[in-house]
Amino acid sequence: MAENFLLDLSQDIGQLLTTGDGHDLIIQAGEGQNMKELIAHSLILSARSTYFKTALSKEWAKKENGVIIFKKPNISPEIMELILNYLYTGLVNFDKQNSVKVLKLLVASDELNLQKLSDYIQTYLIDNQAEYLKNDPVDVLQITFRYESCEGLRKFCLDSICEEPKILFESPKFTSLEKDLIILFLKNNELEMEEIEIWEFVLKWALARMSTQHNVDNLSQWTSSNFEELEKILHDLIPHIRWFQIPSKLFWRKVNPFKSIFPKQLYEDIMGYYCDPDTPPTNAILPLRRNLSYIDSVLIERDHLSIIASWIDKKEESFYNTRSTPYSFTLLYRASRDGFEAAKFHELCDNKGSTIMISKLKENGKLIGGYNPLSLHPYNSYTNSNGSWQSTSDSFLFSFTKKEEINSAYITRVNLDSQVYAVCYGSNYGPAFGSGWDLIIDRNNIIKTCGRGTYLDVYNIINSGHNHILEDYEVYQVVKK
Repeated sequence: MAENFLLDLSQDIGQLLTTGDGHDLIIQAGEGQNMKELIAHSLILSARSTYFKTALSKEWAKKENGVIIFKKPNISPEIMELILNYLYTGLVNFDKQNSVKVLKLLVASDELNLQKLSDYIQTYLIDNQAEYLKNDPVDVLQITFRYESCEGLRKFCLDSICEEPKILFESPKFTSLEKDLIILFLKNNELEMEEIEIWEFVLKWALARMSTQHNVDNLSQWTSSNFEELEKILHDLIPHIRWFQIPSKLFWRKVNPFKSIFPKQLYEDIMGYYCDPDTPPTNAILPLRRNLSYIDSVLIERDHLSIIASWIDKKEESFYNTRSTPYSFTLLYRASRDGFEAAKFHELCDNKGSTIMISKLKENGKLIGGYNPLSLHPYNSYTNSNGSWQSTSDSFLFSFTKKEEINSAYITRVNLDSQVYAVCYGSNYGPAFGSGWDLIIDRNNIIKTCGRGTYLDVYNIINSGHNHILEDYEVYQVVKK
């Protein structure tokens, strides 16, 4: 029967490193004031590492008074001590090491051809890298992208930051990030961040690099040379920001004051696009960043859907944002494209599961809509000659005063005492809600309310006693991600 005495062996060999008995090697790790001499045994290092076997061979190593002096200025003493401990004992402990030290250990182990240690560190970092990345994203990034051996970690860092950009962009060290890494993220289609936020962080990064500190809240005090300096800093970054994806109002308020840093043709293209989006600009329009919840709509923006998704989950405050929205919204029907006829609405929207209807009044641009958590088809809670109804406590009606005014959102939920009439189905009309009806798209492009029997606050959404003409309306299939 064989006993496993490896732990005893590891401890006994480790004592040689502690005591230095019989050493024939001095490693000068680090340089300058940070240089430290560490004693070691050439036989052990040569046996454990092909790198040391070559470096400490008779052809390479030179002895002074019987001791080999080996200089390694590019590896710090603390990293070299960790490596020596591994070579002598086969053990490595990361519990008290910060992310930067572990990454430097990875780089050093790769240089010293310690493949097993390198593989172990990469596995360890893959298991714990989320925590490390959050604690020190800038240093982690700059190390992983500097060394080829960190390929797996580079991919993780890139994917993690694209999914949660503020790990990096809100880091206190963000302004020290190398320009090439900023460009790498700007070019990435999967960076889940609104373009105006990207501009604000890039501007912050650039301002930190100017020769003197300047206040962006008082640009009237800037000189032409200040803007010229800013343009030089941002020159290589400007082409990679997706300016055409920034809403015109936000561009005017937050970007236009820096007009002078733009190439003339690019700025004219942006202005032209806002005025006439159907005419292609000279500069190519970069694609939307893919992972943002793109919405194929002429009526609403992604932010509207984030609010609607919050209402679906009964979140009245602390709304989802575009990255955290747990639903996907697929356009089923657009009246201006598919026709206002009820038959076309039912052809494209029936039996598709939960749906959101969003309409726009021609008279004032107000957006009015409703959520039906049930699939569209004839119902059985209540039926008469006007249609059929189904009970649900999850439906609601809503409005936005204007597309641009996200804060104007208003919602009214179904009255539980009359939820049997919550949603309605009829082949001769479009989306309908409530008993007889609280909200209905009737006779093609007419939307109206006939009472407030099921949604008590519906009059806060649409005026009663009027047939309101629709400019357009859309229906989306709602699917939990």
